[in-house]
Amino acid sequence: MVTAGCTDLKPLEARIDELQSQVNKLQADIAKSSSNAAAANKATAASASAASGDAKQALSIGEANSAAIDKLNAKIDQMFRKRPAQ
Repeated sequence: MVTAGCTDLKPLEARIDELQSQVNKLQADIAKSSSNAAAANKATAASASAASGDAKQALSIGEANSAAIDKLNAKIDQMFRKRPAQ
């Protein structure tokens, strides 16, 4: 009777081996996904940093243009105020 009980364990051992193989594959998939997510986060951070730099540069250019326009308008106003007296 003991011998018959031992032979019944073979299918269970095979199933356990199959499950262990699936667990190992899932662990590898999770590690790969985690690595991909970390790479995506790094790329996103780099893009955000570049976009921030571009936005700051655009703001600076806009402020410089606004100052130049204000100076030009002041010169135009000054020209019209200094009309020669007749």
